[in-house]
Amino acid sequence: MLLDLVNQSIQEFQTDCSQLCEKHYPTVHNQGISGHHLALAYARRLKTTLEKFEYQSQVEPLDTLGNAAHPEHYRVSSPIGTVWVITHHVVSAGRACRDKLIQAINEWQTEYAFAIQPNDLLLLISDHWIGRSRASRELLYWWMGELPSPLGSYQAQGISLYPCETPLSQRLEERFAITPCLLKYAHPLKRSGGEEAVKKYLHLYAVLQW
Repeated sequence: MLLDLVNQSIQEFQTDCSQLCEKHYPTVHNQGISGHHLALAYARRLKTTLEKFEYQSQVEPLDTLGNAAHPEHYRVSSPIGTVWVITHHVVSAGRACRDKLIQAINEWQTEYAFAIQPNDLLLLISDHWIGRSRASRELLYWWMGELPSPLGSYQAQGISLYPCETPLSQRLEERFAITPCLLKYAHPLKRSGGEEAVKKYLHLYAVLQW
C-alpha cells in the first residue's frame, strides 16, 4: 500500500514541479531545483497524498545528514510506514557524483539503522540538466538500466543518449544487496506556451525497501 501511494505521489509531484519551475524561473532553468526545495516539496506532496487516504503523517528533516539549515533529506512518517527521502542534485553526472549518491545511502543506513522498519521505503530523488559530456548523456541509462523508447523526441531536441557500464541497480546490488522496487524518470519542465517537455531537464526517482 505504501509503495502504491509513493508511486501516486510521484506522479502528482510532476504538477508541483512544473509550478515550481515557473515560480523560480530562471533559476531552475540555469541550475535545476536545489536539494532542499526538491526534498521539502516532495515530502509535502507525499503528506498530502497520504492524508487524502486518511493516513495522518508527519514530515521531519534528517538534520544529522548534510546541511542542517537547509536540509536535503526528510522522513515522512505514517501508520503504514515511513518514507525516507534523500535528494541528490546531479551536477556533473560523472563517477564522483554517482559515488556521492551511494555514499549518501550508506550514511543514511548507518545513521538510522536503529529506526528503519521492515515496511519503510527509501526514496531517492535527483534532478539534472543534460549537458554535452558523455557522462551526462549516460545518466538516464545509468539510473534506469535502459534507454527510453523511442529516442526520437530526445534527438529532436538535439540530445544523444548513451548506455554505460554498471547501472545504479547493479551498484545497489553490489553495495547493499538490494534491488529497487521502483525506478522512474520525468521531464517536469515545459516549453514556454506549450505542453512539450524540455528533455534536457531530468528528474529521477528510485524506491528501495530495506
